[in-house]
Amino acid sequence: MCGILQVMTLLPPSPIQTRMLLHLRKAEEEGRRPSYRELASAFGWSSVATVRSHVQALQAKGLVKLEPRQARSLRLTEMGRTAASAPSGKGRTAPSDPSLSLSKAVLELMDLLAPWMQARTYAKGSMLWREGDLADRLVILDAGHLKAFRQLADGRTATLLRFSPGEVLGFAPFFDEGGYPATVEALDAVRIRYVLRQDLVRAMQEPRIAMALLGFLAKRLRKAFDTIEQVSLHRALPRVAAALRDLIREEAYTLVTLPQPSKAFAEALGLAPATLSRTLAQLVDRGLIHRLGPRRYQVLLADDLKRLAKGEDAGGH
Repeated sequence: MCGILQVMTLLPPSPIQTRMLLHLRKAEEEGRRPSYRELASAFGWSSVATVRSHVQALQAKGLVKLEPRQARSLRLTEMGRTAASAPSGKGRTAPSDPSLSLSKAVLELMDLLAPWMQARTYAKGSMLWREGDLADRLVILDAGHLKAFRQLADGRTATLLRFSPGEVLGFAPFFDEGGYPATVEALDAVRIRYVLRQDLVRAMQEPRIAMALLGFLAKRLRKAFDTIEQVSLHRALPRVAAALRDLIREEAYTLVTLPQPSKAFAEALGLAPATLSRTLAQLVDRGLIHRLGPRRYQVLLADDLKRLAKGEDAGGH
């Protein structure tokens, strides 16, 4: 695909893999060599296949090795011992790590899927996939913004969904084996982590992973109902309020930045640029938001904004 900057990066050990390294380091100090079954029991996994997947990921990162022709052959490498000795919590994750902006649920999912994950970046304007392409991956958005859209018969585009860091996409085709239902475009520089379809099918044999994915599907369905409700209202205020609500991040819950220029953002909402401008000014006048600068706003009344996004008046005029 044109315009794509692909970077396959070596990911650091996930939190659960770090715990495995610590477990192996402690066992080593005690003169023990745990089996795969003992590791599965220690971490609450129902299958040794999950252990094997994490071990393969740690091998690829140079943190463990398997001694040939030996029972209980799993060993830490020197790099693995160093990683296991590093203090957890403070200092383990660089402040620039995009995963810091992700929700707890997404971090848990990334942790569970870590053995199968790969990383990739896309330049602004690149297409992750096009409508009808064969579905081959589940994506977790680390940084940047995406939009899913369809091309209409008259040449216009209809934006269906917008994605911010921490969101998961690419679900539907995994279950009906069809193509992607919409084209997905990078609105700015984007970083993702993804799991290939065949790896996800294997991963879903683990009940915790299957339940986590079903939880995300349920959230997506609820969001779809909200979108249908907003479109049926044919009013700008609920659409803009919902868009701002979706841009609120957990660690900076009152600050939002529009992911693209006003004209493109208005188009994504199905509004004229002048309508978007008037609506944002109306939200400022009502005291729900405060303009900090170009494309940057502070949410002053988050609950009122959420009610307005649902089509309720939120105490306005």
